[in-house]
Amino acid sequence: MKIFFSLPYSMSVVGAVWDELSDEQQQMYTNYLDDGRFSLVPQEDIDLITINEIKESRQQLSIPDCSSLVYAEEVEGILLTSDKNLRTTARARGVEFRGHLWVFDEMVNSHTISPVVAISKLSELRTSVNTKLGLPANECEAKIRLWSDM
Repeated sequence: MKIFFSLPYSMSVVGAVWDELSDEQQQMYTNYLDDGRFSLVPQEDIDLITINEIKESRQQLSIPDCSSLVYAEEVEGILLTSDKNLRTTARARGVEFRGHLWVFDEMVNSHTISPVVAISKLSELRTSVNTKLGLPANECEAKIRLWSDM
């Protein structure tokens, strides 16, 4: 977590996503809220009408998904997600997005983790942390080859 928040980006989470986190997860993030590297956006600060319009047209997206998308759109920010349906909707709405592989690249390129650690953590993510994530195998293998050559 500390490594992730050492990247040179300001990051935010919308209230609907925050509410889905366990107490333990919220506590982990609270340390970063306190030092200003991370912000919590109150749900009432996001356009509810647009959230509901997206939800009605994209039933497979959750309210937290739609809220994150609308917030990224409102602030012209980058949506951080690896969810295929959310990425498809973001693309259609012209919202820039990034996913897990981009985060790994950023950490390797900024030397916050080594390529060896990136390979290990990506493999762990794919095989045990979140097997349903569905990261594209060909892109993962390309990253592993790239990092192996560094």
